[in-house]
Amino acid sequence: MSFVKKATPPPAVEEGDILKAKIINISKVTSKWKDENGNPREQLKFELELDNGYRFRSWIAYYEHPSDKSKLGKLALKFMDLTKQDFTTVDEFLDALKKFGHIYVSCTGFREYEEELYPNFTIVTTKLPPLQQNLTENTPRRCESKQLLAKFSEALRFGLPLNQEDWNKSLSVEERIFLLKQGFVEEKDGLYFFTEKARALFQQKATAL
Repeated sequence: MSFVKKATPPPAVEEGDILKAKIINISKVTSKWKDENGNPREQLKFELELDNGYRFRSWIAYYEHPSDKSKLGKLALKFMDLTKQDFTTVDEFLDALKKFGHIYVSCTGFREYEEELYPNFTIVTTKLPPLQQNLTENTPRRCESKQLLAKFSEALRFGLPLNQEDWNKSLSVEERIFLLKQGFVEEKDGLYFFTEKARALFQQKATAL
């Protein structure tokens, strides 16, 4: 069998179309462009894949402290709003986004190569795919809920909420998404409160013991 594989054809899209893309990898690279001081700019290279298997790359400017007007800043704010979690560094956000697994891209035009048109895509920063579509194989199953809640037995027993540090450092991204989607935790004013559903499940565990 030849080591040369058949290329996946580009999707049939029109300029302005928005598609969901799977995140294969995100890496920081040096751009050919330079800033006003002559220093090479840094970019984030997104390696992405569409549902039909077509792979492509898209880039956005990298900043260690992006502004809320930059594409990276807008994407980070949208992700934090969707997942109800905060990050202390841009690298923490990017790691979480890779685990999240998907973003939207928009067709901005086409380029021609060997008499075939290939779409150019840019990353959409105004919206993200729904949470439930992005739960990975590592997402805890419902039967594991008791084990997750057991981490916070004292908080549950006394009816105390979790602060941002407890929430971000004690649970993985998948665990946080799972607890929110299952209705075991609700966010209010920057604190994370266990719901009656969580307390009832915890009481079942305590009774069983």
